[in-house]
Amino acid sequence: MRLEVRGMGSASQTFVQLWGMYVRAFDSDEHCQDCLKGRKEAALNLKTVDGDYELSTDFPYFYLFAMGRGDRSISNVHLPVRPHPGAVASIGSLYGVTFTIRDAYAVRVDRLPEGWNGLAKEYTSCRNFQFGVQVFGYRAAGNAQQPTFSSSSEAI
Repeated sequence: MRLEVRGMGSASQTFVQLWGMYVRAFDSDEHCQDCLKGRKEAALNLKTVDGDYELSTDFPYFYLFAMGRGDRSISNVHLPVRPHPGAVASIGSLYGVTFTIRDAYAVRVDRLPEGWNGLAKEYTSCRNFQFGVQVFGYRAAGNAQQPTFSSSSEAI
C-alpha cells in the first residue's frame, strides 16, 4: 500500500492529531486510539508533509486518523482501509488536505446508536470504536456477542 498526502503545506488549518495504525485486534474496554490494537506508522504524525509513504501490508487493516479543530463531526478525518491490489481509497479534509491510499479499499463504518449495549456516548460515538465493533465484534463481560452488522458491509 502507498499513502499519498497532498495539501499539507497549503492547508487552511493544522490538525490537532495525525496518526496511522496497523490494526490486528480490538479492545472493547477502550475507545479512541486505545481500542485499536496493532502498531503505529511512524511516518504519519503532525510533522508529516506532502509526499508518498509506503505502508505495510502485514496487518489486515490500516486506520488513518486526523483530528481537526472545532466541530469534529466535520473536521475529523477517518480512513480505515484493507489492503487490496489495484484498489484506491481517498478522503479529503475540511482543510484541503487529501489522503489517498493505493492498493487498499476503504472500509465503510456504520454508526452505532446512542446507548448501544448500554455503553456511554464516548464509546458509541467514537468512530474507532465503531470500526472495531464492526470488524472484530463486541465482547462484554466475557460474553462474545456479534456486532449488529457484519463485516460484509465493507465497501470496495
